[in-house]
Amino acid sequence: MIVLRTHHKQLGEYQQYLKDCNIDYVIKTTTNSATIEYADINDKYKIMFTDGQYMSIKEMILQKKLKKEVTERTENKQINYNGERIDFYRFDSSLKYMVDTAGDYIEFTNILEMDITKAYYKMALNLGYISEKTYKVCLVLPKYIRLRLIGSIATSKIIETYKNKELVKIEVKEDEQLRQIWFHICYNVGKIMLECAESIEDYFIFYWVDGIYFQRNMNFGQTNDPSIQIIKNIFQKNKLEYSVNQLERITLQNYNDELILKCWKNGEVKSNFSVPHKKVRKYVFDDDKQTA
Repeated sequence: MIVLRTHHKQLGEYQQYLKDCNIDYVIKTTTNSATIEYADINDKYKIMFTDGQYMSIKEMILQKKLKKEVTERTENKQINYNGERIDFYRFDSSLKYMVDTAGDYIEFTNILEMDITKAYYKMALNLGYISEKTYKVCLVLPKYIRLRLIGSIATSKIIETYKNKELVKIEVKEDEQLRQIWFHICYNVGKIMLECAESIEDYFIFYWVDGIYFQRNMNFGQTNDPSIQIIKNIFQKNKLEYSVNQLERITLQNYNDELILKCWKNGEVKSNFSVPHKKVRKYVFDDDKQTA
């Protein structure tokens, strides 16, 4: 078999080429990649389409090992996740008016950021889904591989078969047990972040996945800041490691169709978030602080 790799932007063009040539093929699609397999009179071909960050054979092997370990460790275990809502992010309700005021700009100064260190891996370890050995192996991987690897637990694959230019069969392959485990990990991280947000009350600005942003109480030094102490206690109670960063400011501006939030450090944008209005209305600005 001849294996080729190319950018995902070429996927549509390659499919059209095969149809124009009346070549039967199978396309397998996941969240991060797609693969086309076909054959001609000379050979079999496998074309892998990615975002440019190619998956090595080593990473493929790691994925299989991780799934195998999680499966074996949960073979006779009840997963305590029943489809509860997962709070991936939340903004303080005081920002609600920004949704309806195009062009408005607000700025928060004296900002602190606290991040859970390797949140999903640590949670998977704490819940017993992976071993200490696997946890340590994964920690040294590059971040983009580390995130892709843990997310592969829940990967579903869509398999489409084309014959005579027509789609003749669609299959969806996924492991429901592994998907439940992934959602359980995400749910527990979100639950902890929500507890932190509600515990620091008026100082809270927003959190996103495993990082929470809030204003300092200027009556205290940074080390003794009450919000830091509260969040620290919550993280430690849940056996989570963390880091603390001082930011200069957070800016939030309404650009008609989306809210742009930027975090500034050393005069530069450290990170930014684009939150469409529809999503803001749905997830983060409800009066009772409930997500959708």
